[in-house]
Amino acid sequence: MPNIKLYYFDGDGRAEIIRLILAQGDIKYKDERIQVQDWPTLRNSGKFPFEVLPVLEVDGHIICQSVAIARYVARMGGLAGKTSLEQAKADQIAEYLICDLLNQYIQYLLEDDEFIKLHKRQECFEETIPFHLDKFETILIQNGGEYFTGNLTYADIAFYRFANIVKNYFHFEEAAKKYPKLTALYQRVASLPNIKTWEETKPPNQVPF
Repeated sequence: MPNIKLYYFDGDGRAEIIRLILAQGDIKYKDERIQVQDWPTLRNSGKFPFEVLPVLEVDGHIICQSVAIARYVARMGGLAGKTSLEQAKADQIAEYLICDLLNQYIQYLLEDDEFIKLHKRQECFEETIPFHLDKFETILIQNGGEYFTGNLTYADIAFYRFANIVKNYFHFEEAAKKYPKLTALYQRVASLPNIKTWEETKPPNQVPF
């Protein structure tokens, strides 16, 4: 087994999907949690090629970008998809969740102007998220109703993670009536022993999402 280190701040943020995949894949790694006050020095140390986090170090090799890291550890843990077609199906869902939807949510979360923030909130929670939930529900049904590709992949874990991020702002009890398959998927992933253990034992979150 390679020597793996995951570098991120002391919280969930963009690294949590990676930690969840590592947990489900039962992959041993060192969770290097960087304090905010230490980041300027580390950023300029030359260790982090693009001067951003998260970063995965595998036997001295550095991998950047959260989606690339998630996909890599998913392959390591047998969660990327069993065939090339399954992998593509998983990738399309995961990229929407880890990149497109999360980025829009973060833009809303970090907006300082209250008027603009209200507009972004409406766009995010009344338009974008419901639109994608509808599409995800359809894809789930088309693939057997249990997992996005028919088998458990990192796409399902990415949905679970995103749902946890926005659940304080989105009425999932109401959404459950409209999206029963997605609700069942969330519960299915939450009940996975490795995921459940991670959630019960992980350090407290110190970042906004």
